Amino acid sequence: MLYTFLQVFIVRNLVFFDVAFCFVYISVILFLPNNTPTSVLLLVAFLIGIVIDMFYNTAGMHASAAVLIAYLRGYILKVLFPTKGLDTELVISLNGMGTERFIRYIIILTFIHHFYLFFLEAGTISLFLNTSLKVIASVLYSTIVIFLFHIYFKSLQNS
Repeated sequence: MLYTFLQVFIVRNLVFFDVAFCFVYISVILFLPNNTPTSVLLLVAFLIGIVIDMFYNTAGMHASAAVLIAYLRGYILKVLFPTKGLDTELVISLNGMGTERFIRYIIILTFIHHFYLFFLEAGTISLFLNTSLKVIASVLYSTIVIFLFHIYFKSLQNS
């Protein structure tokens, strides 16, 4: 809920040059425990996406992008961590995954989300270069902000 509040009331206005957009609400999907059932994950993603769509007036685009990454999350984790017993051992956090894999995990799912969202919004391939620039800039921006928020909120929990 906190990430959704931050997205709607604060981060929504932090746009660089109409190119780099930040979507921290996907953190809710990214950081749910690994043993969360897929049906629950999809439902949470849909509900968060619909709330964002209501505030952004985007008619289901955020909901569909959020459901997409919620669906693909398990597969991405299996690719990044191809070990046995993954369901019980993996803690989705900086400490649990290691810095490199944690950042890679965030970048991959953020890229999928942003690629889908921005190309769906563009509605045509004729805007490919402009949309690709938005995707790349927004992935970098969102990844940095999500990473920093994760570190900040974990430090609050530990103190």
